[in-house]
Amino acid sequence: MCLFSGLFILIGCGTNTKQNSNKTAIDSTTAGIYTTDHKLTGEERKNVTNKFLKQKGVPTLEHLPLVDDHKQARFRSQNEVARKAVVLYGLIFVANKEKTSEEIIAYFKKHDLWKNVSPEEQKYLEKKIKTDDDHNPVTWRLENLNVLLWALGHFDKLSFPTTICDFSKYSNLPNLDASPTSWINNSKLRNIEDILNETDLIYRIHWATEDARINNKTVPANLNPDVIMERHFALNWLTMYADDWDDITTDT
Repeated sequence: MCLFSGLFILIGCGTNTKQNSNKTAIDSTTAGIYTTDHKLTGEERKNVTNKFLKQKGVPTLEHLPLVDDHKQARFRSQNEVARKAVVLYGLIFVANKEKTSEEIIAYFKKHDLWKNVSPEEQKYLEKKIKTDDDHNPVTWRLENLNVLLWALGHFDKLSFPTTICDFSKYSNLPNLDASPTSWINNSKLRNIEDILNETDLIYRIHWATEDARINNKTVPANLNPDVIMERHFALNWLTMYADDWDDITTDT
């Protein structure tokens, strides 16, 4: 799909940062860090994450609770994740005025996606007059979408969360002018260990940036707190931290 350049200029993703693709990634967060010879316990995963973060100059907290391991964790289905990715993409187009709310609502209803639009998202789409305060939080859905595309295997690696994602060269996004059924059906959820690794990592990174904020310290390692919060939100949704999108929190 040929992407609208205005979308990415408006939300700041049309930068010179490298894209997350199968061939390139910025400082992959998980590749080569976690063992692949067995499924990790929560304690093992925490220890690997903390060792990596210390090497990056990111503070850690030893008694921060563990992320659930494969025996405890729950995950969204491939179909639910793919459908939500299409919904997020549509919302982003509305927030950046590339499509109208009426167009996207009609698209969602035509392709049986309206049930995947959360109540708060429906309220946003149905609001007749929207302000920048309405649009701005929705533009950040791009970071959520980035995580879902990674979780669906559309690219191999997530970058270390220092910069806003770069979608300017992506070619594997759903086409909002055609049926998304084939795109949804062809998406496959990646290995659950990868998802748990990223969840543990972003959770501990988020603690570090929150600790810096609360104690008026410099954010470590050039981390971007906004990117971290949105990535944490998406990963918590993937691992069913709460049942519904609007109820997801990013506790640290």
